[in-house]
Amino acid sequence: MVSTQWKLGVSLVFVSAVAFAQEGITTGAFPTERRNVVTVSVPLQNLNQLSLEGERVLGERFSVGLGVFAAFNQMRSRFADRQPGGVEGFDSSYNQFGLTPSVRFYLTGRAPQGLWVSPRLEAGLGHSNNGTVYSAEVGAPPDDNPMDSWFVGGSALVGYSVVLEPGFTLQGGVGFGARREALAYDALRPGGDGMLELAQVEQSVWQLTQRIVLNVGWAF
Repeated sequence: MVSTQWKLGVSLVFVSAVAFAQEGITTGAFPTERRNVVTVSVPLQNLNQLSLEGERVLGERFSVGLGVFAAFNQMRSRFADRQPGGVEGFDSSYNQFGLTPSVRFYLTGRAPQGLWVSPRLEAGLGHSNNGTVYSAEVGAPPDDNPMDSWFVGGSALVGYSVVLEPGFTLQGGVGFGARREALAYDALRPGGDGMLELAQVEQSVWQLTQRIVLNVGWAF
């Protein structure tokens, strides 16, 4: 009987020690190592854009990341009164897709949490369509004006990442950058014989950009 009680007591002590050790790994000062982070952006600047970003920790103070984003916008407007020429209103749509590779250098803490700086590239393609809608009495098809666009640039951000148990992560940052945007569309231009002809127009511009980042996700 005494031997049985002694074995039971040893078993309880062993189970308690294992439980205490597991709790220390989970909630102590040295949490379980996490090397992967997946986050989704909280839209602050563009409410029609969704961004998903993955981060891979390669060292105690270094990680690489890749983000993908998409933006969608559709607008339909109609006049309350009949307009000259039978114009009823306008329809417009805009779609954009892009990639943002990046690296992060952690100044404090241990990746993937702490204060960091992050240079990143960004590139994307877009397509928009603006059309004039005519009434059924006129019988004219919609007058569409498609436009293709692309951009490429870079930015630098400074931010902070927090990882909470059991893995919820919150990231915030601000930064500045620059990028080149280009547009291509068709327009009517005077030809050599004085008649209007359809010609492709290309435009490009450099512009400064600002970034406000707020991401939520999971580290594992």
